[in-house]
Amino acid sequence: MSKNVLVLKHFESPKEAGTYYRLVCLTGTNKGEAYILLGNRIVIGRSEKADIRINDNKASREHAEIVKVEGKWVVTDLGSQNGIVVNDKKVVQAHLKETDKLIVGQSVFKFVKIEVGQTKVIKEEKTEASSNKPSLPIIVLGSLLVIFLIMSGSENNDESTRRQAKENNSYQDVSNDYMNAIRKRQANEDKVLKEKLNVIYQRGLREYREGNYFRAIHEFNLALIIAPGDSQAEYYLRKTKEDLDSAIENYLATADRDENSLKYNSAIVSYCAIIRLLYTVPDDPRHKNAIKQINELESKLGMEQGETYCIKKQQPNQ
Repeated sequence: MSKNVLVLKHFESPKEAGTYYRLVCLTGTNKGEAYILLGNRIVIGRSEKADIRINDNKASREHAEIVKVEGKWVVTDLGSQNGIVVNDKKVVQAHLKETDKLIVGQSVFKFVKIEVGQTKVIKEEKTEASSNKPSLPIIVLGSLLVIFLIMSGSENNDESTRRQAKENNSYQDVSNDYMNAIRKRQANEDKVLKEKLNVIYQRGLREYREGNYFRAIHEFNLALIIAPGDSQAEYYLRKTKEDLDSAIENYLATADRDENSLKYNSAIVSYCAIIRLLYTVPDDPRHKNAIKQINELESKLGMEQGETYCIKKQQPNQ
């Protein structure tokens, strides 16, 4: 067990008097446990070396740390995959205040300050008996007192049990409401993001169908900026690049065949098609090669260099 925390049930308190700060777990397999922060740095995560170890698949091995800085507690995300949330807001670092709620993975903790007072011990003074043998009234009174104490203790235990059950239900209600609010907000954010992505997809697919491959690539890259790792955007982007390469290869093959058949004008048309496909990336080797081939064909046809329309179309300020 870590020396940096003291693990208790949420209704228990440390034995020694003083001011303590603790994290009470409201959800998950650690629900109902309270972690008294004793050290100056406490690590939360799935690792066996973590000070507060949680069995949570959404948590990283070393997910977050809580550090005491000038009497205040600061929580910091340790580069986890799912991040941390403090009071319904995703943060990288934040000061923890009393009653703040911290979410690590799917586990919700409540940050609580408690004061433990000095326990008072009342010593009973021994009195000398008035006689060696106790009188009958004293025995009767003593028996009644014992019965009364037993009954009172039973009532106190029942009250304590009811209070504990009520507090457990309260914690459960708070955690359920909080997690429901988180899920609702996440669902709304996902819906808005999905609508944005659908608009971008439609623009990109329209450009793709019209053969404007680079414009389509721009749209799908924009989708990946908004939603990194989105599988649909990655598929569209890969498919567009493959079709662009395939179209250029087909035009090259056609141009080579026409040139070998002395159909120079037809070959120029194929090279022009390549230039139009790559007009936004003039440094692409295939773009430069197409210009070179057109210049050679113009020479063979007795034309002036640059006379071909697609070449003039690419000149600046034209």
